[in-house]
Amino acid sequence: MSGRTAEVERHTRRREVDANVYTVVEGKYPEFGLHLYYRDEQLAGIAVDALCGPQVSADGAALVGRVPSVLEKWMLDRAEARSPEDELSYMSAGVPGSESLGVVINVQREGDRLLTRPVFFPTEALDDLSHWLPRDAWEIHG
Repeated sequence: MSGRTAEVERHTRRREVDANVYTVVEGKYPEFGLHLYYRDEQLAGIAVDALCGPQVSADGAALVGRVPSVLEKWMLDRAEARSPEDELSYMSAGVPGSESLGVVINVQREGDRLLTRPVFFPTEALDDLSHWLPRDAWEIHG
């Protein structure tokens, strides 16, 4: 992908308040509908644009650009087959996440509709997921 994205990639460095070092570097790939987040030069998260990003599937279900309530129902049904208290969690604003899939199903606005915009994360992010990536990774995009 590096050969195709070299010309379209844009980086933004982010740091914690009062920090002397940058903690997250964000690579934006608008042509591909992806935001890649790096910590210590390692991939720390991926957000997929609901309108122009690639379709990503898990267990046969499409995760990108879906009606949020339909995908949440799929996640609830999937969690019932596992240990629900270890499988499904909710971030602020009721955004569902799956620990086993390593994904939070965020939303993105398209006119007056909301569509799913998954944000993928590694296992080590589970201890403080809402602070693992910059705040705008979790905000509703339009």
